[in-house]
Amino acid sequence: MCALRTLLVGVSAALALPAVAGSQPSDCLIDPSPDKTIAAIFAGDSECDPNGDLVSSAADLTITAERAALPGCPSAGASLAVEVEERAGAEDDVAVEVSGDLVEPSCRTQRLAASYSLELECDPAGVEPCDIVRRLVPGVWRHRFSSRGDADPQLQYRRTLVTADPVRDRVRFTHFASSLTVTNRANAGDGTLRNALQSAAALPKPLLIRFHDLIFPAGVPTAINLDFQLTGLATNDVTIDGTDEAGDIGNRIIDARGLPFGALSITGARNHIVGMAMRNAGGSNRDVVRIDGPIAGSNVIERCVISDSLGGDGVSVDNGAGSAFDDTVNIIKDSEIEAAVDKGIKVTTGAHVRVEGCWVHDNINGGVQSTLGGNLDTSENLIEDNLGGTAQNGISVQGFDPISGSSSLFSQGDIVRTSGANGVAVRGFAVATIRDSYLGANGTSGLRVFNDMGVGAVVFAEGTTVACNGVDGAVAADDSRLDLGGGELGSGGNNALTQNNLPAGGANLRNATGNIVSAVNNQWENCGTDTTCNDAAIAARDLSDDGLRTVFAPAQAQRSLQPPIVTRVSPTKGRAGELLRIYGLRFNAIDGHFDERSCEDVVGRNQCIPLRGNCVRIDGIAAPVEAVTPTMLAVRWPFTCVEPVRLVVTVDHGSVGLASEPFTVCSNPSEPLAAD
Repeated sequence: MCALRTLLVGVSAALALPAVAGSQPSDCLIDPSPDKTIAAIFAGDSECDPNGDLVSSAADLTITAERAALPGCPSAGASLAVEVEERAGAEDDVAVEVSGDLVEPSCRTQRLAASYSLELECDPAGVEPCDIVRRLVPGVWRHRFSSRGDADPQLQYRRTLVTADPVRDRVRFTHFASSLTVTNRANAGDGTLRNALQSAAALPKPLLIRFHDLIFPAGVPTAINLDFQLTGLATNDVTIDGTDEAGDIGNRIIDARGLPFGALSITGARNHIVGMAMRNAGGSNRDVVRIDGPIAGSNVIERCVISDSLGGDGVSVDNGAGSAFDDTVNIIKDSEIEAAVDKGIKVTTGAHVRVEGCWVHDNINGGVQSTLGGNLDTSENLIEDNLGGTAQNGISVQGFDPISGSSSLFSQGDIVRTSGANGVAVRGFAVATIRDSYLGANGTSGLRVFNDMGVGAVVFAEGTTVACNGVDGAVAADDSRLDLGGGELGSGGNNALTQNNLPAGGANLRNATGNIVSAVNNQWENCGTDTTCNDAAIAARDLSDDGLRTVFAPAQAQRSLQPPIVTRVSPTKGRAGELLRIYGLRFNAIDGHFDERSCEDVVGRNQCIPLRGNCVRIDGIAAPVEAVTPTMLAVRWPFTCVEPVRLVVTVDHGSVGLASEPFTVCSNPSEPLAAD
């Protein structure tokens, strides 16, 4: 590996990249003196454009004031390792250009670089990074990658948060074997997406399909309006990258226009759809995106916006697509799925899908579903406001008959709230494992386990809160089995059940089976405020059967006078307002909800001054708490990360508050790279 040229452009110099909406090309952007910036704005300085709209105006003043309030940057700045994965089969060094510019600083400085430009010859073995860029301003950066010498240059863009951490940040691009550029917005013809998909099978793999930056300009939603069904992605190893020149997603759009077909069908393997918007499937049972068939494994949909199925699902994964939860599983990650008439995401008939970090909302007939022998793995999703239909659950899992096989769910770290019916519904011929999840403010139950038909469902729940649901918290019915702690499935408990009988008529745990339900080592609304729980009060007020067929003792006192423990966080760094999940033990889920006047006011029940419920401070700044379980807190980052800082959780024990050991956040998760 040999870096031919590295150019660092300081904050007082022009960017090496062409200006696009969202780029910020002058020193006034992060100058610690607002007076200079204000003077430049009113003088009409064309280079002073804090809001990135390419016009210097009074609208930039608000951003100027916000930037002036930022902390000072660490003197050494941030370091960035540029990595190129060579997949074109080259034996010699690969010639590429990589550049970047600061989009949103997270601190103030005049001494660090706000852009960089590299011309590189990268070792095809990829053992070491192509180059390391130092002394960068921490913040959100837009990176641009281009291959040199290819007939069709492989332009790609990405935004990342760069921090001043001893463990360097990374940005990684792929050098593809071939590339096609969509130069025509039409439904069909030369240069169209349809033409590219028709040509894909015959080209060397992996193949990149990208969009021309002038035909599909940065920051401008630009649609390919289909007149008839788009050619399916039936081949393997194709990446469709819709990330625009500013590093934004969702502006390159496939629109089915409400006609009786979907936006995209995938029947091949190892394909990657990134940064696209896909919408407006029409007709009966038409899905916006479909991954279908036993060949369709290892596909990834990432950072996409999928919306408006007029008769079907947002995304369906069917007919054995992905054979197991291994390298063949299909993945939907970091995407927004909304406004489907049926489910947001559905997996059926032996298929496997993993849904990670998605926002699934406002789908009429439910958020995410596994049915007819489908297999679903959900992790750290926000699933909310899915309502308006007959099966309006946040997550549902159900089989159908022995021939179809049982359906399955593995849920971890999900927030499932404000569904029209149940937060999670597990029906006959189905099994589910739920860990560290929050099931709150749903229309009926937080968790319902039943089999009004077929073989009983089986559910394991651990570290999960069911709170503030319209009728019941957790319900076990028919001859289905539920282990909330200490039962045959091995649950360790650590669940919380509180305030699910508002208005009156429900129960925190309803055992409507003839079986014993085990619910040991959980927090209960009516435990009391002592260091041990009042078992009689729990039996009488939290349990529908007064404890006759429910084993719940010993219960876990939320005020046990033991300090909380933080074991990990996800993600390890973030921007202001983004969700952060904090995992550990001994969080106070009961006092984190208990207010009979306003059950759903989780933020108001978890405060630092005065101490209520659970206080989270990051670098001494309070972080708003949005969801609480005994093993997981979901908070919003109070600022954008600059450098590693300490996070502390303090739990309300009534007369005292006990704090966790400090835990380092705003750090990079990757392992150290090779020596410089």
